[in-house]
Amino acid sequence: MGNINKVIIEGNLTKSAELGHWTNGTAYCRFTIANNESYKDDAGNWVDIPSFFDCVMKGNYAEAMHKHLLKGRHVTVEGRLKQNKWKDENGINKFAVIIKVDELSLAPGSFQAKEQGADANYSGAADYQQSAPVSEENYSSQDFNIPDEIPF
Repeated sequence: MGNINKVIIEGNLTKSAELGHWTNGTAYCRFTIANNESYKDDAGNWVDIPSFFDCVMKGNYAEAMHKHLLKGRHVTVEGRLKQNKWKDENGINKFAVIIKVDELSLAPGSFQAKEQGADANYSGAADYQQSAPVSEENYSSQDFNIPDEIPF
């Protein structure tokens, strides 16, 4: 029996998507989604706790969609989780969990609001910084390193 690996995340892009190409020429698009969990605190105020999810999609779909994936855009992605492991230049083991996007839906109306200068439904924290170091000790996926050898 096979294992199930499926995820659906809805949220807002923390910055505009980046388009790149692997060494074999295949296009990929990478972006990060902020997804907020909301709850009422003891004082009755709503509090948002953002979580950040790194995403990658590949091929012609990535090339076509990257120009529509602008900061603040509300999207829904469906895909699979993939853990990437590598060693940095100092030989320290690194890893990150990404969402390999199979399907992407753009929220209606969020593009028009972005064009008018609003951050269309964007309620996440300040721009998510993807340069934080990742080590086996902290098990964080903030380091968004896409090695050339990702098997899709």
